[in-house]
Amino acid sequence: MIINDNDREYDTEKFEEYSSYTQGLIKRLIYVRYVGVRDLLSDNCCIKYKVNQVREALNKDNNVERIKNVFGYSIEEINYYIDFAEAFIPMVR
Repeated sequence: MIINDNDREYDTEKFEEYSSYTQGLIKRLIYVRYVGVRDLLSDNCCIKYKVNQVREALNKDNNVERIKNVFGYSIEEINYYIDFAEAFIPMVR
């Protein structure tokens, strides 16, 4: 998957080939996007959903459409951000 950040593009298939600095940038970018999705799905941003609650909330109502309208992410991007955050970002687990 290609992740765009303003004028920069990151290929997630080459994540291990990037320098540790660039890997940190990618992790931070994905975490920020994950938090945006999580907070949009939560009824109260002060009560942070866990990963399994985020996945469950995606299946309710028109939440995927809300995320697409607010952030412009596709369903593939949303799922990738959730999966990546769960796998690589300790504070999400």
